[in-house]
Amino acid sequence: MNNTDPIIFGSSSMYERLCLVTEVLGVFVKSAPRAVTLEHLARQTGRPQKELLRMCRALVRGDLLAVERGNCWQLAGAASGVTLEDAFRFVVSEQALRARARPRIQAADAPRDSDARREVDLLVMQAAISINQSVFQHLRQFSLDRLRVAAAGMFPPRQSGERGIGWRSSQLSFS
Repeated sequence: MNNTDPIIFGSSSMYERLCLVTEVLGVFVKSAPRAVTLEHLARQTGRPQKELLRMCRALVRGDLLAVERGNCWQLAGAASGVTLEDAFRFVVSEQALRARARPRIQAADAPRDSDARREVDLLVMQAAISINQSVFQHLRQFSLDRLRVAAAGMFPPRQSGERGIGWRSSQLSFS
């Protein structure tokens, strides 16, 4: 992504995190209902195992994954029910946890509870709620099951001895 591309979620780091979480959840959706090992996940994503281990533990805390055994997990629910909304909500909640962990620095000369500040806060909060509801509604429409379909391909599997894209030449007729 270059600097001129629009960042749909306001920051490139949030966008990248959403892509990573979606990629990881996509591996689980494609493998469902089977469990996925850390090694398999690392092979599929090309990410370091240490990073993936932290993410899977966080996804368990976020109720998206369930621990199968050791370093092996499976989806906590049905594969068809996992959407981009789930991934986005996870990223947002993870970001909020990190923000709460950081100490807040407040300027000494900034007005703390002025009426104007409260009105601005209220207006921005109302806009954020409205935008979030709209974003969640749109993301809910994108099931990660689409990744499973894309992985399976659009063409039927070839029969033994066939060449080409999976069609039998005897089936084609141009008369």
